[in-house]
Amino acid sequence: MEISVYSLGSGSKGNCFVVSDGETNIMIDAGLSVRATVSKLAEIGLRIQDISGVLLTHEHNDHIRCLAQLSTYLTVYSHGDTLSAVSDIDGIRLNSLKAEEKSFELGDFFITPFSVSHDAVHPYGFVIETEREKLSYVTDTGYISKGVMKAIDGSDIVIMESNHDRELLMRGWYPERLKRRILSDKGHLSNEETALAVRDLAKSGTERFMLAHLSENNNLGELAYWTTSRLLRSAGIKKDEVTVKVACQRETVIL
Repeated sequence: MEISVYSLGSGSKGNCFVVSDGETNIMIDAGLSVRATVSKLAEIGLRIQDISGVLLTHEHNDHIRCLAQLSTYLTVYSHGDTLSAVSDIDGIRLNSLKAEEKSFELGDFFITPFSVSHDAVHPYGFVIETEREKLSYVTDTGYISKGVMKAIDGSDIVIMESNHDRELLMRGWYPERLKRRILSDKGHLSNEETALAVRDLAKSGTERFMLAHLSENNNLGELAYWTTSRLLRSAGIKKDEVTVKVACQRETVIL
């Protein structure tokens, strides 16, 4: 069965995705409240007990808000340093966790973690594969390295952050220190940087994209979509050749 992607919420206030092949359901990050997570899962016909495990990208609050509660029922998979960092946060106690640095199987999925560049202890992206399809998840990274592009090349589906519009960020009210952090190699991807990566991936055969982790203050869904779509068109890639959707904070988006 074709892989489906569900963005339960994505943005500055919390991030949570579900990847499913109809048999195995994997959650990526747990940055929403427990109540919102349960409610959003119900919208797509799932319960907590239907989830096979949680892949954790890194330890920042907008990715771990309900992780401690979920770990009572679900195993959390991430780098050992990330799991230790979460456990060091006051009030966070993870009950069921597994440190992973190499490829591993979870239900029907074969999962390969890879490192990204962010101001966290050991941030991960993930490649999730079945016998028929390959999905890549890349958010919270300051740039797309050659190693990351090599890892995600050949994907059928790519979820990639399109965090900010550079002009909106520079003209906005954020303090200069925070602007520099976002724009740094350990910050977040701009719309333009994401569009360039999407163009190259589309040229190599990726057909389904979801733009994720948009800044509430420094971006607009329409702007992120337009930036990527414009570059795809200028590269000669027709609208009916690829699907581009934008994840948002409050609504469930399905790819």
